[in-house]
Amino acid sequence: MKTIPLLSLAVMATAALLAFSSCNNDKNDNPINANPDEIPDPSCTDVTADDAIILRFDYTNYQGEEPSVEIIPFRTDDRVKYDATMFTPEIVNNTMVIRIPNIRLIGNDFNYTAQCVTIEEFDESRPSSDRWFEQTEFKNQEEFSETNLATMLCLDVSSSLGEDREKVKQYAIDFAEQVLGGTTSSTSFVGLTLFADTVITYPFTNELSDIINAINSFPYPDLDAQTFTRLSDGILAGLEALEETQVEVDDKVLVAFTDGNDNGSNNPTGNQQAIMESSFPRYMIGLKGKGLEYNTNYLKSLASNDRSFVEAENVDELQESFNDINELIANIYTIIYNRSPQTFNKDVDDPIKLRAIFYAKPFRIDDN
Repeated sequence: MKTIPLLSLAVMATAALLAFSSCNNDKNDNPINANPDEIPDPSCTDVTADDAIILRFDYTNYQGEEPSVEIIPFRTDDRVKYDATMFTPEIVNNTMVIRIPNIRLIGNDFNYTAQCVTIEEFDESRPSSDRWFEQTEFKNQEEFSETNLATMLCLDVSSSLGEDREKVKQYAIDFAEQVLGGTTSSTSFVGLTLFADTVITYPFTNELSDIINAINSFPYPDLDAQTFTRLSDGILAGLEALEETQVEVDDKVLVAFTDGNDNGSNNPTGNQQAIMESSFPRYMIGLKGKGLEYNTNYLKSLASNDRSFVEAENVDELQESFNDINELIANIYTIIYNRSPQTFNKDVDDPIKLRAIFYAKPFRIDDN
């Protein structure tokens, strides 16, 4: 997936944030109350200071202790979602690399696409109007990137799709191409599980041609044949592949598509429970209108949450559903802040307070 280096964060003008929501307002940053209403203008276009979503974290590197980073939830915008609050920075080539992966920007009504980010430190010894600032030496060492992913795509290719199966296969290829960034990628990977009354899982790859070959080589049942759909078997096979893969990525997710229900797996209730207990993020795509077996509530139960489930009324809307899910998994972010490896005295020095300001635009996945 693409990485967006922040090499142009020289704009330090600030804008009054009088109408900004309370969850973004630095007035709530007690005990830090410096320049409470000021957010710097963004370095990117199409957004303003009013679009800021703030992640706050503390950094320590005390003598004799391991360095640490801790997200501070009560000072962080509640639209920032994360998997953990504690992280351990690493020294790489005499640089302390502070890295926070798997950040999602999600509100009650919208998901958000970040356009750029500014990372600032707090120094209470500076003038009160300028206590949040960018470190000149570290500024050009920031990175803001979409998280490197291993995405398992579980695809129903049963005969119930009829003539729509060819379109579904092409949508899957298009989806994989988007995940891989349009070309060969060394950082994100796609795995494939195809299922009908047979389940076959293909290895994770960063070559789109591997996905195309796998989709073309699957032993598809005849469209006129009476076949069954091993839906939960297919998803469990995909989850097992995610568990076992050794590819080096920041996060692993599963995306599954079906046009029906599970009428071919043994122990479907047990399988459903096992799927629901999985720790991997799970996204479901349903295609309605193909048969009486289609069950929205069942498919929704297999997703991690309601927001991770989309459905299409017909195959012409299905490509948009694949794009919606791609939008969701693409907007998983990693922030990287490179600092000097200087150490501090725990008895004297407080943790260094930082804030990552995401300038983000809302987007909505249509409710089902």
